[in-house]
Amino acid sequence: MNATVLAAFLHLCPASSAPAGAPSATAFGADGSELRFVVNAAPGMPGCRSLALGAAQVEALQLLAPGARPTRTILLQGSDRDGRFSVSEQTLVPDGGADTPAKPQPMPLRTNLLATMQARSYGVEERVEASLAGGRLQISCRPGSRPAGVLLTGPWTMPRLRAVLRAGFSGKGQFDWQVADAAQAARESGLDMGRIAAGGAGSARLALPAGLDRGSWRQFVIACPASGGSLRLDSLVLEPEAPAAAPRSTWIWDRSAWRERGDELLAWAARQRIGELFIVVPLEEGRVQEPQALAAFVRRAGQQDVKVSAVEGDPHMVLPSQRAATAARARAYAAYNAAAEPPARLAAIQFDIEPYLLPEHVLPSSRLDEEYPATLAALREAAGSMALEFVVPFWWDERAAVLAGLARYADALTVMDYRTDPEQIQRFAVPFLDWAAANGKRARIALEAGPLPRETQRRYQRLPDGSAGDMLLVTLEGRQLLVLLRQPLAHASAQPYQLTGARVIDGSATTFHADKDALRALLPRLEADFGAWPGFGGIALHELR
Repeated sequence: MNATVLAAFLHLCPASSAPAGAPSATAFGADGSELRFVVNAAPGMPGCRSLALGAAQVEALQLLAPGARPTRTILLQGSDRDGRFSVSEQTLVPDGGADTPAKPQPMPLRTNLLATMQARSYGVEERVEASLAGGRLQISCRPGSRPAGVLLTGPWTMPRLRAVLRAGFSGKGQFDWQVADAAQAARESGLDMGRIAAGGAGSARLALPAGLDRGSWRQFVIACPASGGSLRLDSLVLEPEAPAAAPRSTWIWDRSAWRERGDELLAWAARQRIGELFIVVPLEEGRVQEPQALAAFVRRAGQQDVKVSAVEGDPHMVLPSQRAATAARARAYAAYNAAAEPPARLAAIQFDIEPYLLPEHVLPSSRLDEEYPATLAALREAAGSMALEFVVPFWWDERAAVLAGLARYADALTVMDYRTDPEQIQRFAVPFLDWAAANGKRARIALEAGPLPRETQRRYQRLPDGSAGDMLLVTLEGRQLLVLLRQPLAHASAQPYQLTGARVIDGSATTFHADKDALRALLPRLEADFGAWPGFGGIALHELR
């Protein structure tokens, strides 16, 4: 809206009778009927519920999901087009407080843990002195017969990888090490890890016991020798061990690439060290459309040690109305594999469903935990013994019902860990690598290499009631709507928010598209670390080609 609006009114109307124009936003009634929010200068519209906004210059409207609880900070991401901000993503930033504990993060690898640990001495004889500063721990123990030592804690969970604790030290005396999870800590006991025999400077390899509940790790215990001694720990590092090789993989969305230019595709895969391709396979009337062509390509790929899997995906596949048709697609691939000779068989079917992309009125977020596992069950039955893989976002790590369904019905996951910062990639990957290790499954970690559009992220902060805000949160007929303004405005019936900042999102935090050399340089490091997890299925690269 480029012209100044002397008086603006917000209307909620049936879509069939809503006036044309912008800004507007679509909503849905309890019966599924389509409604529309519209702003114009008319005081009232027939059949509409209206709210006077005052002398407002409205830039955009953004509907919140039903039942959403607005927070103090709201992030809106989108693009500026034709002088108007078009929102593509909204985030209600949780209201953290002093009484809100931070979620424990995975214990970092190849990092001196002492830099962020806390040390506390124990023992009734008070024969221990300990100080931890600058990433170094100094322990001095006087002789004594009663148990005494130091407890080392940190803000982490311990990952389920094959690893050892490597300690760099100097001193004198023999110090026994233990580790405790929540159960052992409650009993004031621990599991043995080994002993440091300090007779000068050295390095010790401390084993992690098989009986340790990694997820509830609480502390390391360093016990003082009865004869006394001193120990200076210069480093304490969790080091991955025995990485297993896992193939890189990628998606090939152009079906003509394998049907018409298969040799060229396989030559490219060899240059990129790709060991598995996810390809689009046309289906027709419940069966693979060109089984001979598919069989020929799979055979040629196998001769070059490249596996081939079929990829399917649409958010609507999660809906009950689409479940039978979706299962029929899995059944078609299973029938192809049953009829094909072993060298011509697909390795798996991968489903990239992404149900969270559906509008709230199509799939309410409250139903996802019910509908998604139901779709998994239908696909498992249809696929029979054929391997099933599912693509999930990294932020599903806390969806317990979904992860339980995947543990029951899936053979593998591909996790869209679309970040470029190595520490973030690892942090987001570890919960799923742990999930795979705990459930006897496989987990691939996917990175993005394709182009992404530049967008702007705006940050809005809640203001006291009655203030003039750059954005107003209004409620009309039970629906919560964000009204973005070009000029600050106060409104008696709205919660005001102030625009406190904006930044350009150029995709560099999400995709390696602008620096694929950095991606190629990073891959060996990630593979060496992730390969220590049982069930690591390799790195998947999206839009690499």
